[in-house]
Amino acid sequence: MVDNLKSEGVECRVFFGGDAEQLRIRAGRGDGVETEWATQVPTRTVTLHRRLPKLIHRKLPRRWRARRVLLVTEMQVSNVNAWVAIATGRRIVTLGHGSSDTTEQNRLATVLENQLNRWADHVLTYTDRGRRHVIDVGRVRENRVTAFRNATDTVRLRAALAGVTSEAEAEFRQHHGIPDDAIIDLYLGALNRHKNIDLLAGAAKIVFAADPRRWLVVAGWGEDAALMEALASETGRVVLLGQASPADYAPAATQAGVLLNPGRVGLVAVDALIMGLPILTTSASAHAPEFDYLRPGIDVVETAPTTAAFADGWLTGAIEIETPPPNVPSVEAAADIISGVILNQLAVRR
Repeated sequence: MVDNLKSEGVECRVFFGGDAEQLRIRAGRGDGVETEWATQVPTRTVTLHRRLPKLIHRKLPRRWRARRVLLVTEMQVSNVNAWVAIATGRRIVTLGHGSSDTTEQNRLATVLENQLNRWADHVLTYTDRGRRHVIDVGRVRENRVTAFRNATDTVRLRAALAGVTSEAEAEFRQHHGIPDDAIIDLYLGALNRHKNIDLLAGAAKIVFAADPRRWLVVAGWGEDAALMEALASETGRVVLLGQASPADYAPAATQAGVLLNPGRVGLVAVDALIMGLPILTTSASAHAPEFDYLRPGIDVVETAPTTAAFADGWLTGAIEIETPPPNVPSVEAAADIISGVILNQLAVRR
């Protein structure tokens, strides 16, 4: 997106910041990047009312607070920068889920967020479902809402998968002590409470007891990593790759039958589509908007949110995806859509 805008003579900068807890979570994910066009700025948070989320204000450099600068920012009622921009007549594009199962808001917060989107010059949503929600529930005109189909960068993943040979698969097994006849399944993502790692560990014990050929490869880390470490120590059939790159887990992905994710499914949905692996998850999970990309019964199967049900689904075996889904979301396509909206807004004179 930054490159797209630069080619049109538009300078784009990203400013970010959060309270201590938000920054701690971000650092703990281990997936942050440093770029010349993104800068962390001083941030203040204030609690005004127990019925409203904590307000957050990011102090932008003076040059970027000018009225002529287009602000693209979160569609959150707690976003002070957005409200200030609207109050001062600055052009603004709100961006966000539009509709989300991962957060809970009371009626007052929802009403205010809808109003924020109505006052914005344009609204960008992660998915088509979010767009319909903003239009139907938020009462924003259709021509002012665009879905960009949020995605993750899969360039390295595609390259890693393409480079996996039968020799590389055999070497992966040998390096990690996985028998030649073992059945490998994969977990990819953070190890935290949103992912129901306790349920994964419990189901794994049932699966391992029922089928001695089963092995689990875990690519990811987080606050609940100790559960996977204990499972590995107890069973000897869990490979912990830690915070892994696509090159690290690609030889497991090409041999896996299913991508296990008993908790929240988000951007890992895009990775699963690229890997050609169906996701096994649970019906009670609060999935992110990207879950909409998956075809029920083909790209994703949901079980009841119990260890027994998840283990049963796991043991049932892989679903063979005969036809890949059309038009898999990509960051390149999303960047084109977002930069197109920005350029159109900059071309509009108030």
